[in-house]
Amino acid sequence: MKHFRIKVLIALIWLIFTVSLAGWWFIHAWRQIELTAESSVRSMLQWEGFSLLVALLGGGAAIFYLIYQERKSYRTLNDFHMAFSHDLKNSMTSLQMQVGALRDEYQGEQNPTLLRLDRDSKRLKMKLENSLELSKSNAAPLYMENVSISDILERVRFQESEIEISLDLDMSVYADRRALELIFLNIINNAIRHGKARRIDIEVSPRPKGSISIEFHDDGAGFEGRREQLTQMYFPSNSSGGSGIGLYLVKRLVRKMKGEVSFPSPKNDTGFVVLLTLPQGGTHE
Repeated sequence: MKHFRIKVLIALIWLIFTVSLAGWWFIHAWRQIELTAESSVRSMLQWEGFSLLVALLGGGAAIFYLIYQERKSYRTLNDFHMAFSHDLKNSMTSLQMQVGALRDEYQGEQNPTLLRLDRDSKRLKMKLENSLELSKSNAAPLYMENVSISDILERVRFQESEIEISLDLDMSVYADRRALELIFLNIINNAIRHGKARRIDIEVSPRPKGSISIEFHDDGAGFEGRREQLTQMYFPSNSSGGSGIGLYLVKRLVRKMKGEVSFPSPKNDTGFVVLLTLPQGGTHE
């Protein structure tokens, strides 16, 4: 939407400029016509002016038409993507319910195929959620409210049961509930998939100016490289075949909620650390 408005604004500026230029030319040409006695010269100047005006107006109309067609194509493609993603999301939910039923049936047994199916279905759902969020405009509204960190973690634990998650202190965050859950899921999924972590400790502490810090510290392999590249789109943190948009979305969503994200070095040189700073809940009633 923002890019569309910029293009329309540029087209309007171009149209105003060219029409003004044509107007100036007509005024100047009319003075020349009045000073010219020969009818052939008058006719030539009149036809030149008419042709110039038609060309300028035609060019402006063509630009607006192309912008309209681009906008129409974008809406059609976006509607298709949303409908397709919605149907796929419903199918993924049904698949995960079936996997859950099979897991209950084989309770106590280690079935490699079932474990792989469970892991792959969760990974596919995570990619789908990221794709849906990535397709949204940066101007899309957030529904800010006071959200308990422990409530979000309960939902995350249900989806990421293969890792142990500990929380030292529960506090309220002023955030969009769905966006915060997606942030936590991406951070924890990144620890599992790329760091092969088995445990993640979350430390929460209040900060000045009505904010809190949430530090995720896993026991995985860590990261060796330039940390500022981690939030670049399509930059995979290692060679495991990830899409490279998880941490990019973390940064994008955190900043939309007036927060910050950083990747400090771990205190004991093991694992990987993600530090979030977000507005504290209860201060934005």
